[in-house]
Amino acid sequence: MIVALAGNPNTGKSTIFNALTGMKQHVGNWPGVTVEKKEGEMEINGTRVKVVDLPGTYSLTAYSLEEIITRNFIIEEKPDIIVDIIDASNLERNLYLLTELLELHSKIIVVLNMFDEAQKKYNIDVDLMSKILGLPVVPAVGIRGKGIDELKEKILRGKFNPKKVEYPEDVEKRIEKIEEKIKKLGLEPARWYAIKVIENDVEVVKKIKDKGARDILHLAEHLRHEIEDIYGDDIESVMTSFRYSFAHGLFHEVAEPINVGGVTITDMLDHVITHKIFGIPIFLAIMYLSFQFVFLVAAPFQDAIDLLFNGKDAAGGHIPGLVDLSYNWMLTFMPDWLSSFINHGMLRGLGAVLTFTPVIMLLFLILSFLEDSGYLARVAFLMDSVMKKMGLEGRGIIPLMLGFGCNVPAVMATRTLKDENERKLSIALNPLIPCGARIQVFAFLSSIFFPSNPALVLWSLLILSMVVVFFLGYIYSKTIFRGKSEPFVLELPPYRMPTMKGISIHMWEKSEGFLRKAGTIIVGAAAIIWIFAALPWGVEYGSPDSYIGMFAQWIAPIGTAFGLTPEAIISLIFGFFAKEVVIDVLYVLFGSKDAILASMTWAQAYSFMLFMLFYTPCVATLAAVYNETKSKKFTLFVILEGFFLAALFSFTFYTIFTLLGVGA
Repeated sequence: MIVALAGNPNTGKSTIFNALTGMKQHVGNWPGVTVEKKEGEMEINGTRVKVVDLPGTYSLTAYSLEEIITRNFIIEEKPDIIVDIIDASNLERNLYLLTELLELHSKIIVVLNMFDEAQKKYNIDVDLMSKILGLPVVPAVGIRGKGIDELKEKILRGKFNPKKVEYPEDVEKRIEKIEEKIKKLGLEPARWYAIKVIENDVEVVKKIKDKGARDILHLAEHLRHEIEDIYGDDIESVMTSFRYSFAHGLFHEVAEPINVGGVTITDMLDHVITHKIFGIPIFLAIMYLSFQFVFLVAAPFQDAIDLLFNGKDAAGGHIPGLVDLSYNWMLTFMPDWLSSFINHGMLRGLGAVLTFTPVIMLLFLILSFLEDSGYLARVAFLMDSVMKKMGLEGRGIIPLMLGFGCNVPAVMATRTLKDENERKLSIALNPLIPCGARIQVFAFLSSIFFPSNPALVLWSLLILSMVVVFFLGYIYSKTIFRGKSEPFVLELPPYRMPTMKGISIHMWEKSEGFLRKAGTIIVGAAAIIWIFAALPWGVEYGSPDSYIGMFAQWIAPIGTAFGLTPEAIISLIFGFFAKEVVIDVLYVLFGSKDAILASMTWAQAYSFMLFMLFYTPCVATLAAVYNETKSKKFTLFVILEGFFLAALFSFTFYTIFTLLGVGA
């Protein structure tokens, strides 16, 4: 059995999905696009059920990828049941999507999520709603697990006799004319196709044209003009108004307001948090405190993992770790070079990545909490008010926000922007946003070179990146990427207290990708570094006579002006393939945090981080830039832009502090 979860954004759909599937789920992308695809499994009384979490969407038109993916899945995959997750506290608005789902599928379960919040605003007659719709209606509070058992029971034994959304008679008879012809083409559901072709839906028109049924298209055009003449408006507005009328009527039939006009906690919090003056400082303070929390809590776990792999120098001598113990054990049955490769190369590289895993997981835990609580939606709102001045209001904000996770999907998300210049502006700025991989490296280096306050260092780098993005965006939007901005409409969900289970699942979904890299690309890079540090045979590991040592001596003069050591430059070169590799390279070359600390001053370390903040993005991001623009010149522009900014800030910082005699 296949069950599809549908609903508007911010209705708690992910919470319901997690409650149904637990950890039996996986995340990927829908074929050919960057929109996230979540699938999971559950078992109900011996029946195995596959659950698909469809993208959140407000309607089923053909204007966005989310809308197209959702409706195509319902039409082509034909799930057994659709579960429409509705935010019961915003019932009337959420019912619009239900009107469209009723035209697509006959088996729909309506879940009134956040029912506890809704009861503060109005009384909902659930039984009457179920009777009117002819569908099971389940009140739920997803974050507390309420209603989940009833939902499972309805999935197995629910009774469905759905009410058809009826339009006025003069519209219905025209729909029926098209529907009869659609049935002969074998397209199902025929009524939905008939409505959409009358609405001149681009995707549906193309599908019917491909079947050679141009007579249907001509008839639909004629009937469309008749409806528009009757109601004095364009067809889309006419049909939308009918659906809203249905939703409005249903709402007032089943919901009785009890607290109209009251000031809610959400209203009071938003008055402060989204304030035009205090909002951004509050956001910066929250991020700073979040970093402080991450470093403080992660430190003992990091020390324990580091001790496990690398041991510790104590007063009585060196306490061996897993790397040393494994190396000595393997020497008993294999050559020294092979034991060193496995342990000093791959195992130590893996240990370096795992040492940093607590920071990654806690960082994602905090971000998941902020997202599920409804706060990150406010951040997008705040950034909109700032970015209006740099030509990136509207949807252009979203790709930049995504860049803090990964620049690749963020660059691809610029497809949603209609203005070509605004799209190119967003792509040009996106690689300057520090992705999660770069933040990992900054956190790693900050904890070594600035142990007293690593959060302040990381915070300063993020602030600098945002200032540079704003400044360049302003300059670009007035010159080379001058365009017309789109208005921005953003729904601010009510604040909610996330559940530990929900944010833990989100944290694991994001951390899993990092751990996968640890087992493939990053450890592989560590092995390559070991090979260059060990060859040619017979030289001391990593010495000036090794290949990597000779290369380091050759490039040493290049980094002098920026305070970059040869090892730092080597790590940056490997970082072109994946930024996380920088951590691994340093660990393999130096062997321990203490050795890394001794290799450069704090000023050199900060200069190193400044260079990495801006220099060329990873190869995957550059590939995405080229795929989206189809321009080698534009891709080269992105590379040169990054190197120029990296050199400018690194050189300026290191020169100033060298002249001051501080940190040298």
